[in-house]
Amino acid sequence: MKLAINKPAALLISLILGLSASTSYAQDKKIGFGLQASPNLSWMKSDDIKKIDNQGVRLGFGYGLMFDFRFGENYSLSTGLNVLNTSGKLKYLDTLEIPFTHNGVKDTLPPATVTYKLMYVELPLHLLLKTNEIGYMKYFGQFGLSTQIKTKAKGDASLKNISGEDLSKEVFFLNLALSIGAGFEYSLGGNTALIVALIYNNGFSDILKDGDNKATFKSITLKLGVMF
Repeated sequence: MKLAINKPAALLISLILGLSASTSYAQDKKIGFGLQASPNLSWMKSDDIKKIDNQGVRLGFGYGLMFDFRFGENYSLSTGLNVLNTSGKLKYLDTLEIPFTHNGVKDTLPPATVTYKLMYVELPLHLLLKTNEIGYMKYFGQFGLSTQIKTKAKGDASLKNISGEDLSKEVFFLNLALSIGAGFEYSLGGNTALIVALIYNNGFSDILKDGDNKATFKSITLKLGVMF
């Protein structure tokens, strides 16, 4: 029996195998390496709510690698490589028909509700400000930029019996978000620590290629990880 692994997951596995061999060297150089899982709540927001309305919050999930470049006792630069599965739901209220590409054909969509199911490779870059150790704990705040590269876009529409269609032509390749969060490290002994953080990503780049209305992506993420 063959196990199917998608390309983003295969890339992460290759990086884990390659980096795990150099963990001790990285520690000597003040570089932390870790693994994380990140359930998230996400939603889409239009700049014209009279035409496009958000239809609630949806649950997503991500996983990946963490890298922590510690250039001071209380400061570090945090980055990573994550696979992010997320989604949003919009209701198109305008009576004008909206350009919509599905089944490889450019079509129009009359007023309808569309669920966008997206997969990204995420490259975050955050500045972490940490407290001194209090017991086994260090608390931190973080802010920075999240760059997300689209790898898949599918969707459902309430009209025309559209379900699980490839909507790659409707979604921009790149999504950018300002990111802010807070959390703590709990020492597990030596250089190993449990990481827990709550992060808000405020997307500011347009998600959809419909030029008449701008839609951005927002999310709240719970990051759970282990740093070595």
